[in-house]
Amino acid sequence: MNLVLVSLCLLTLQSAKGSKQQTQNYWVLKPNVIVVDVNLAQAISKVDVPLRCGDAYGDEDVVWSNNGEQVGQGNQIVVTVEEMLGGNYSCHSHAGSFLNHTLVLVQGTERRILEKSHDTDYIQCSSRNYSGAFQCSWKWSRSRNGDVVLVRATRSSATSNITCSLDKGGLSITCQDRTHCPYAEETERINLTLYVKNRYRVEEYSQRFYITEIVKPDKIKITKVDKSTFEWGYPETWSSPNSYFPLTFQVKVIPRKKNCECESGCQRNKRVELHTTESCRWTVREGFVFCVRAQDALCNSTWSDWSQYKKRRSMGKKIHSKQNKARKPSTARE
Repeated sequence: MNLVLVSLCLLTLQSAKGSKQQTQNYWVLKPNVIVVDVNLAQAISKVDVPLRCGDAYGDEDVVWSNNGEQVGQGNQIVVTVEEMLGGNYSCHSHAGSFLNHTLVLVQGTERRILEKSHDTDYIQCSSRNYSGAFQCSWKWSRSRNGDVVLVRATRSSATSNITCSLDKGGLSITCQDRTHCPYAEETERINLTLYVKNRYRVEEYSQRFYITEIVKPDKIKITKVDKSTFEWGYPETWSSPNSYFPLTFQVKVIPRKKNCECESGCQRNKRVELHTTESCRWTVREGFVFCVRAQDALCNSTWSDWSQYKKRRSMGKKIHSKQNKARKPSTARE
């Protein structure tokens, strides 16, 4: 039984998984959800959309309503969508029993639901390793909170099998590419598409990437060996063996009143040391802030967040404190 069926004499819809028709202004996003594309630059924007209650109700006296008001009768009706005015149309039996519904969403050209970061895009994706798992997040705009309607992630290969789940709060997803091989070179990018809505307004956002472009190691755990020497290892979540997935490390030693995120101001300070190394051991002076972060040694991907160790002089015995600070994520290599 078709839950949503657009009149065949006007349009033959493709799959109910979000495929668009090029000759019409409306298309099926998923079962029971139709998207109407509007052009607000036109003086009058109106689109007629046929709705069908369902094949099983062809012989019943069907009544349609929207927002509590009756809008038509019969198994199939045509509704006119003006500008950004969509609606949730439900069909009922003559006795009032609910039968089915169709959510009509409207998509314009402007994007207003998600907030774009100044140095990234609307969607930020990262992966802790090469297992095929990745996470993507977004932010609602200050004036609008939305709901996720559909998430679709795929590669162009016919064998692509990527599953995603919406995390609690609706601001991120966790995905797993079940056909990804960490030891093979990627030949196809992941195509991620996110549909979000605010009331009856829907917007589409997309991101394309290789895992190698978004991989970002977890923060490093620093261990104090002696008075001035520190060691660290690979994050437990990083792919193994280390010989096949090597990391390079950036070490920063800065004055104790600074923090690891200090960039331009620290670069002008002669007391600041910044080094890149493959070693997991470093010796530093007293009265410092010691910072370490990691990056995949074989590609120009995102650095991990800084791990930080502060050591400062005091009267009598020295006081040690270990802190972890976050930094703004870097963008992945194009």
